[in-house]
Amino acid sequence: MLRELRIKNFAVIDEVALELGPGLNIITGETGAGKSIILNALGLVSGERGSSDIIRHKEDEATVEALFDGVPKLIEAKLADAGFELDGELVIKRILNRSGKNRIYLNGSLCPLNLLAEIGGALVHIYGQHEHHSLLQPETHLNLLDAFAEVEALALAMKQTCAALTVAWNELNDTKDSLDQRRRERANLEAQAEEIARAQLKAGEEEELRARKNILAHSEKLNLGCREGEELLYEGDAALVGRLGKYAAKLRELAGIDTNLQPTEELIQSSLAQLQEAAAQLRRYADRVHFDPRALEQLEDRLAEIQRLKRKFNASVDDIIKLEKEIQQSLSRLENSEEQIAALEKNFAAARGRAWDSAGKLSNERQRAAKKLRRELEKEARGLGMAEIAFEVRFASQDDKADAPPFFIAGKRLTERGMDQVEFYFSSNPGEPVKPLAKIASGGELSRLMLALKSLVMTPGVVSTLLFDEVDSGVGGRVAEIVGKKLKQVAAQNQVISVTHLPQIAAMADCHYVVQKEVEKGRTFTRVEKLSDKERIGEIARMLGGVKITEQTRKHAEEMVRGRN
Repeated sequence: MLRELRIKNFAVIDEVALELGPGLNIITGETGAGKSIILNALGLVSGERGSSDIIRHKEDEATVEALFDGVPKLIEAKLADAGFELDGELVIKRILNRSGKNRIYLNGSLCPLNLLAEIGGALVHIYGQHEHHSLLQPETHLNLLDAFAEVEALALAMKQTCAALTVAWNELNDTKDSLDQRRRERANLEAQAEEIARAQLKAGEEEELRARKNILAHSEKLNLGCREGEELLYEGDAALVGRLGKYAAKLRELAGIDTNLQPTEELIQSSLAQLQEAAAQLRRYADRVHFDPRALEQLEDRLAEIQRLKRKFNASVDDIIKLEKEIQQSLSRLENSEEQIAALEKNFAAARGRAWDSAGKLSNERQRAAKKLRRELEKEARGLGMAEIAFEVRFASQDDKADAPPFFIAGKRLTERGMDQVEFYFSSNPGEPVKPLAKIASGGELSRLMLALKSLVMTPGVVSTLLFDEVDSGVGGRVAEIVGKKLKQVAAQNQVISVTHLPQIAAMADCHYVVQKEVEKGRTFTRVEKLSDKERIGEIARMLGGVKITEQTRKHAEEMVRGRN
């Protein structure tokens, strides 16, 4: 329940503090005095977005602060999960700053707007003066029926099974599309795979071929160079091996004289052996390497083939080898796709079965609730002065759509809300058939029907505070008195704050507040005062008599206040 509301620098409000009580809290005042500004401030408390335009002229910040106690258990649990401790009370403070640095505090700790928006609807339910016009929109009728039927668990199951059905359907269709695409590409894939396989590419082959080509291209130079080296080392008249061999024999003789020369002699012998081996290797290489035009042509052809494949696939040799494996895997998957699609079709059929089963259970509950709603709403409406009302909840199959055939069975379309399309039908005249509510209900009838629906749909303890902004719009006289009694009835189970222009409703108040606009030193101020019993009589007399209040009007007002509480 909302215990206290403080507003500062908000529109024309300088500073206002309201101490609200249980039961029916009535706010009255002249048109334009600022009553709706108070409701807008409560909207910020419940998580609506704020704008710097609402900040009072010449001020930098606007502040709205609300104190709640008896917070619903669901909200306590959600806030506890978010790290906020209530300790029996919840203080919400919103600060709007012209710089855009707006802040929200819950019990003194910073809070994100999305969290406040999540809990706000369970703290304050704002029933705007034009909300009854939502009854003119048939799509809202299903929401009202579900709220009355209390089918949250079934609705959640429906949403989950429909989501699973959508996933299964998308997976099946994506796989089919992929299969069709692969089928169209199959000939091309097979040709690519055959071409790559025929090329018999090997990792590192290109580098090896280029090295071999370089050798073949310079084979004559390599041959002559090696022969020249062999001649220098071994074959020529002045070959190093022969000359060094002669000196080695002489050095061996000298080492026999002086053993200190033996290490040197061993080095010479080792060098001689290495030179002989080098000469032998040069000879063998020269014998092996020779210019072969045919071999060079073959190498160039192979390199040209590799280059052609690299250009065609825009990839390196290693990537082309990988591509061949990927193509083979794709072709293999193509072979297994029929089995995969069969499994996906089976999975989709099972998901559709579960979704339709959920839709059937939800629809059955709605059908039962619709009968009960009809009885109870007609009873509530009679209590609001609509004695001859006839009301029905009609179910219709949703229109078939060719773009989503799997979500239709026997002409019924399945959505995450189920398979029902609901519309309220209504007649206020005896003997007249019911017709769509949106086509025949008057403004006053809509107001009373919405109030009747709210009294049936609202569950005590689920929402802390109900806020009615001119619910009496479009009604008057005896009906206004009936509407006031209904508000009083709703206030017996919920804290109700109601803005009204009708004295019949204001007289029902447990707490009465008046909003007044004043001009001081050229600036406009809105004041809010809680009225005493005597002051209430004066305010209701004003509402009854207008500018001129007679003694008879005051007596009438006094009778209304004393007779209705």
